[in-house]
Amino acid sequence: SDYKPISEPSRILFYDGECGLCAQSVRFFLRIDRHKHLSFAPLQGETAQGYLPANLRDAQCFSTVVYLRSDSDGQSLLLRSDAVARALIDVGGVWSYLGRLLRLTPTYLRDWGYNLIAKSRLKFFPNGACAIPTEQARERLLP
Repeated sequence: SDYKPISEPSRILFYDGECGLCAQSVRFFLRIDRHKHLSFAPLQGETAQGYLPANLRDAQCFSTVVYLRSDSDGQSLLLRSDAVARALIDVGGVWSYLGRLLRLTPTYLRDWGYNLIAKSRLKFFPNGACAIPTEQARERLLP
């Protein structure tokens, strides 16, 4: 395949770099992730090209949030609502309870809700090119 596994422990949330809702979601995660567990990269960027299989970088998949999670247990790729729930758990604190609660909901229901939002995201949140303000935040945004 054309992607490489990451060697160091890492957690990267891949999002649609053209989507306003995705940009707001990244800002939300930057705000709640006080321990800086997560990094963020657009699905259209270099980091995605290096780490994700081609099928997840296809323009048809830009509505799919992808969470690449690497730790001592190995590496996993989570998609859609699974990605969001696991990222919330990894942020820790009260957010981990919300993530666990989300995972108690059957996947088909979670993904149905996720897909409903994803389908209309560009209509309601057309512009993704909003600046991420702080220098600290910028170092967690991968190309």
